[in-house]
Amino acid sequence: MSKITLFNTCQYHLDRINSYSELLEEDAVKERPNSLTQIVGQAIFQRRRALGMSQEELAEKVGIGQQSLSRMEQGKTAPRFERLQNLADALDCRVVDLFAEPQESADFYADSLAELFSALSDEQRVFVHRQAAQLIHFLRNNEKI
Repeated sequence: MSKITLFNTCQYHLDRINSYSELLEEDAVKERPNSLTQIVGQAIFQRRRALGMSQEELAEKVGIGQQSLSRMEQGKTAPRFERLQNLADALDCRVVDLFAEPQESADFYADSLAELFSALSDEQRVFVHRQAAQLIHFLRNNEKI
């Protein structure tokens, strides 16, 4: 397969994947945070996901409702000052860590992809994995892009 054909195939599949925004978890903050409420919300979301914890589990540990936690993670509401320590304890971090700009590490992206993969059939997972591997190989060999 030529590089142009591979690139076009990968681009086609990426365009299709991007059009399926409903596959993204609704409570995820999709844009780079621009307010303190959004920064805290995304930090809570990323820490929770990194720990493999559901919203329900974290909400129970903190003593709030799942919907309240969802609004926090979306950056729609800020946690009450009194709850910050409870959140930090439940997320095994310091309060100050909840105010840091979230880092989008390789682990964050891997976790995000793993969750997306879980919604696919075995056949679809194999297909997506093969396409992603080809795209990564292509990008590594063509770093100018």
